[in-house]
Amino acid sequence: MENSLNILHYCIYKVHYNLHLLFNKINPFRLIYKLPFQKRRYEKLGIDINEEMNRAFSDRKYGLSTMVSGGAIVGILFILIMAVALLIIKVANSDIRLTTIHFIAFGLLSAAACYFLVLKNDKYLAYFEIYDRWSRSEKIKYGGISFIFTVAVVLLFILSL
Repeated sequence: MENSLNILHYCIYKVHYNLHLLFNKINPFRLIYKLPFQKRRYEKLGIDINEEMNRAFSDRKYGLSTMVSGGAIVGILFILIMAVALLIIKVANSDIRLTTIHFIAFGLLSAAACYFLVLKNDKYLAYFEIYDRWSRSEKIKYGGISFIFTVAVVLLFILSL
């Protein structure tokens, strides 16, 4: 389970960072940085704004892509737990209604699982080092599996309603 969650975390991280790089090419607001007065200002400050933006997304410890992928795995796990609970209620033909307490418990359970299996003591950084050495075919394979898993969790949740 730990390895699977770390693979999912890594794949979401890579997708988010690569989407950032893609949107850099088509983002019209980036044209502001090409204006002469902006260029001079950043040169005077000694800042390459493109490099700083990429660093803000790519930083593996405090970057935006890391935070998004951490939140996404908690959300995916929460949706999975919800779907399983709803399916169990339906299969058992029970009249149990999920209340706020249930949602809080599911949220805490998913956050605790992600914290202890992925985020505690930056455990994911060691996994990222391993996953960076994957071949292209392994990256495609695990990226596809992560995508299929995420879509399956969402479909399971929709079907459990």
